[in-house]
Amino acid sequence: MKKIVVYIAMSLDGYIADKNGGVGFLNGDLSEPENQGSYEEFVDTVDTVILGYTTYNQIITELSPNNWPYKGKITYVLTSKKME
Repeated sequence: MKKIVVYIAMSLDGYIADKNGGVGFLNGDLSEPENQGSYEEFVDTVDTVILGYTTYNQIITELSPNNWPYKGKITYVLTSKKME
């Protein structure tokens, strides 16, 4: 059985996005631009990524539209939306 690890970026008040769905807070206060955090290091240790539709859509339209950040990884997008 595979090990499941959850990695969620969250604001101090418990939100994973602002009221408009933005994730600008993930950049921190920019006082340490050389400190990229631990996410890239973490992603190197996983083989499968599970995303909700909203996160998936934000990646492909806003955050990284020309470069899929999870190349080489099995990716599942979970949604209740009817897809055509």
